[in-house]
Amino acid sequence: MMFFNKYKKVKYFAAMSLVVVSALFSCEEVVIQEPESSISPEGFFSTNTNLESSLVTGYSFLRRTYRNRYFEWGDLRSDSFDPSGSNVVRESIHNSIMDPGNAGLLRWADPYQAIDAVNRVIDAAPSVPNVDREILGQAYAIRAKLYFDLTRVWGNVPVFTTAVSAVTDVFTDAVPSSTIINEVVIPDMRIADSLLTVQSDEFRFTRSSILALQGEVYLWEGENELARQALLELEALGTHRLVTTPQEWEDLFSNQQPVPSFPEGRGKLQEGPELIFSIPFDDPLTEGINSSVLGLFAGGAEVTVVSTSVEEKWLERFPIDSTWEDLYPDTPPVFTTTEEDEDGVEMEVPLYGDWRLFAIREDGNFEEGIGVALGEARIEKWQEERIGLSSANDDTDIVVYRYADIVLMIAEAELKLGNIDAALNRINEIRTARQLPLVTAEDFGSDFDSRLDYLLDERQFELFAEGKRWWDLVRNDRAISTMNPILTDRLDTEVVPLTPNRILWPILNEHLIDNPNLSQNPEW
Repeated sequence: MMFFNKYKKVKYFAAMSLVVVSALFSCEEVVIQEPESSISPEGFFSTNTNLESSLVTGYSFLRRTYRNRYFEWGDLRSDSFDPSGSNVVRESIHNSIMDPGNAGLLRWADPYQAIDAVNRVIDAAPSVPNVDREILGQAYAIRAKLYFDLTRVWGNVPVFTTAVSAVTDVFTDAVPSSTIINEVVIPDMRIADSLLTVQSDEFRFTRSSILALQGEVYLWEGENELARQALLELEALGTHRLVTTPQEWEDLFSNQQPVPSFPEGRGKLQEGPELIFSIPFDDPLTEGINSSVLGLFAGGAEVTVVSTSVEEKWLERFPIDSTWEDLYPDTPPVFTTTEEDEDGVEMEVPLYGDWRLFAIREDGNFEEGIGVALGEARIEKWQEERIGLSSANDDTDIVVYRYADIVLMIAEAELKLGNIDAALNRINEIRTARQLPLVTAEDFGSDFDSRLDYLLDERQFELFAEGKRWWDLVRNDRAISTMNPILTDRLDTEVVPLTPNRILWPILNEHLIDNPNLSQNPEW
């Protein structure tokens, strides 16, 4: 049972403080109500139960933050997707021309309210007898994760490391992103690392997920040996492993509710030994906040599709015709199908290609006149299109860290440390688990750049539509060179080339008005 199910709806005592944060960062009308708890703010944080209530509030706002933003920040600006349809806001993300006036897209109230909630845990912990180190460690981990992502998205942002108690407290200058990383994110995740002892819980920060965060942060910062050490420590816990069958792989994501038109639906699975940390959406504290997975990738207007460029690259590496046998003579495809020969006799024939592409792609069929054409397929990694769920009741969990991601991050660290064979072995660890042909040294390339590009492609195929690709491109200085040719080819849009400045998102105009100490990011 996920941890949210252990609690009824939390009546957060610090109503006034949350109103302060929300009012500043949302510019919405807020009705101030008296706290429902009879305990005064000064005396509320006296037990671990009180700390837990505030921690759960932090997780709740973490969920609000990432329900849309996780994919908008981490995927939609990348080469994995093309816009298709008439959703102007979505298209603006795909084309990196976001409107600084769009409050629904750019408002940052939710992450700051999550930070304020965990700041209250951190502030109060020294005065709580026998403080629960797991609660405190999770508070530091949430704060580290949020500030890491805020800096990746906007660069320099305001920083609060204590709870906000008055409006005047939030009129502060933006802090340089490098300072935030070195003086908040890294110290916070190290403190969390020293406090957390529970090894694994998919829906809370634990030893495994804080080590995953460390690996990601250190790779981002170019601290490749530190990244490698953290990720190998996670591996050594033995809490997670790669799944080894296509069905197990699909079960990591599948949310197929049985309905009359689709009685074979297996219900919500999203389970398996690869899952390290996910954000849940099927518990009593959802409070009407549904997941965005269906609305972003499958339901409604056709606005986000698998890009032609990535499908062509995928099919070149894993061809869907007999070319497969020329490239991989020692590795038969995972699946077979039946066809009739010219005498009408059924015969078994191989089903060439990477089954992961078929598994995540709408219809999963490239046959002309039957399947969805290249550049037109939506994502069905989590759900068959509109089967059993709607955008209004979507309870699909968002997978943040899973073990395949860890293995491939280790490969990246090894490559950047000059350990080419170790990097190749890690890539083949994934290939073996997926029953796909092994990568040879010749395939991998003859220089660093070709090897890095090969590895990033492997990450794109394995982690497709999991909020990773844009960050992979930015971290490795590939965003501009990858995206500008694609943006130029989209002739029906106004082309604004990516630049180092425009990799960051614009700051919402309302935030600049609310806090005159802030300034707009350059070129926005």
